Amino acid sequence: MLTTKNGEFVDEHGRVVNLRGINLGGSSKIPTNTTTNWLDAKTTTFVNRPFPISEASLHFERIRACGFTLIRFIVTWEAIEHEGPGIYDHEYIKYVRAILEKANEYNIQIYIDPHQDVWSRWTGGDGAPLWTLEKVGFDLYAKKPLVKVIVLQKEGKERPFPR
Repeated sequence: MLTTKNGEFVDEHGRVVNLRGINLGGSSKIPTNTTTNWLDAKTTTFVNRPFPISEASLHFERIRACGFTLIRFIVTWEAIEHEGPGIYDHEYIKYVRAILEKANEYNIQIYIDPHQDVWSRWTGGDGAPLWTLEKVGFDLYAKKPLVKVIVLQKEGKERPFPR
């Protein structure tokens, strides 16, 4: 277990720890089943993002061979609670735990990044689930252009978005 002392990370013996880390998986921001209807939150899954557990040993061996000891692991709110308020994706939570346990076998520390950019993937970013937009009154199916929400993946494919 790492703690901080005088602005530095230290181990359980008080020794300064130098962390060498990388980001793991920008793909973790989008579901694994992107070929289905992106507006159907009930079928969304992030299990196997950034990679299947069956490939974890290979990736962690390579990461350690490069001298890395820390991974920034992206987890979005949508990945955990995509179906609705208080409805958790237990399969995804089990997957994350399995990744953490596997990383531990290779003595790799993981920083879980509760990630969010520009609120949601339906607003040009990633993080919050679709139901949060619906809760505040956004009509994702509106036909009138002036009240229609910009939905990047409405037709199941990404469209250009002005930045």
